[in-house]
Order: sequence, then C-alpha cells, then structure tokens
Amino acid sequence: MMGYSITGDANTWDEISDWWVKYLEDSDVAEYIDIIFPVAETFLSDKQRILDIGTGTGLVARHLKKATKGATIIGSDVSSKQLRHARKLSNGIHFIQHDIEKVPFKNEAFDGVFCSMVLEHVQSLHGAVGEIARIIEKNGVLLLVMNHPVFQTPGSGPIQANPLEEQSHWGIADYLFESSQVEEVDSNIYVQYEHRTLATYFNAISNENLMIENVIEKSIDHAQPDIPALLIMLCRKV
Repeated sequence: MMGYSITGDANTWDEISDWWVKYLEDSDVAEYIDIIFPVAETFLSDKQRILDIGTGTGLVARHLKKATKGATIIGSDVSSKQLRHARKLSNGIHFIQHDIEKVPFKNEAFDGVFCSMVLEHVQSLHGAVGEIARIIEKNGVLLLVMNHPVFQTPGSGPIQANPLEEQSHWGIADYLFESSQVEEVDSNIYVQYEHRTLATYFNAISNENLMIENVIEKSIDHAQPDIPALLIMLCRKV
C-alpha cells in the first residue's frame, strides 16, 4: 500500500481489522494472489511444519494447507480480531496470537516460515528476524514478502518529467534516510511503516545465519509495470 506521510498515531491492527477484511473483500487483490500463491507453493509445498507469521485472515495459510501433503500449518498474528476472522474461514489450521519479537515456539520448531508484509511494520527488525531464525531448523527456509524498500520509500511515486510525454516516471525519495512514517492508507486509516534500506534488511538476515538463496521483484500495478512493488526473498537457515 502507498499513502502519504501524516503526523499522528497509527491505528492498532485490532482497530483496523474490520477495515482490512472489507478491503480484501472489496478490492482487487488478484494480482497479489497470482504472485504470492505460486511462489509460496513453489518454495514451501514440500515442508512439513510451516508457520505463517502475520497471517491476517489466513489467506496464504489456507492455500498452503491445500498445496502441501499433510503438513502442519500454523498461522500467527498480533491481532486477535484478525485471527477471529481467520478461524471462521479456515479448517485444519491452528491460529495463535503473539508479538513477532516473542514467538512462543521452541528452537527449530519449523522447517518453513512464511512472512508477508510484516517486517516493514516492525520497529525492532533485529529482534524480529532473530526470533524467526531461532524457530527455523537448520536447512529450513524463510520466505519473506515485503513492499519493495527502494521503490516504496516515503514520498516516492509517479512523476511527469515532461508534460509532453504520455509516460510518467517513478521518483524515489530519500532512500538512504531510514525513518518511521505513519501513512493514511485509506480514509482515517493510519498505518506505521518503517523504511529501511536493502542493506539493513540483508545484514539483519545474514547476521542470523540466514542465507538469501533467491530474490524476486514483482510489479502489481498495471500503470507502472516496470516498477517492482514487491520484494520476495527465499532465505535458508545455515
């Protein structure tokens, strides 16, 4: 999502839970699903114990339940209201509420972890990545999906360099300046984002013995097909 920077407090995830469910129902999320479902299936369908961190309404968890052969799928989220929706929509999946910096599982409990659109909202990146790495067994994988840190920086967006040109360009603002931003993503819906550089993410990952094996960049905007909105990384515990 993209919005504009505002001053004020971000809503909690419980506060915006009903809005998020309605957003999923009313919006065209097909492009996101068309990207994420095949990627998740490709890299996680052979796993036996999978945790979906930031599961929300359990959209990906339900797909993985169908795509895997008898795997144990657990969905987790900080929002109890999101999990309430997930439980109504899902069968055979266990859901649990927790903070990402305090994951209630033993060391090396999972051979696969899926984490989508979470790390850009977490204030303590190293704490979150450290906890995720702790619960992944050796040779297990972490599949990360996030808003692209380069092209989704605060203030970035389409610009018309020449009024005579039909095609707009994409302006990148203050990429190297890491900051916390509260953005209005819909009318009176405020979400906090943590902008970090690619180097910060890569270093946080490698510091926890996670090796990046595969990187995918995808656009989900027909108006800007050459600008990647999503960054997807497959990381392996070594």
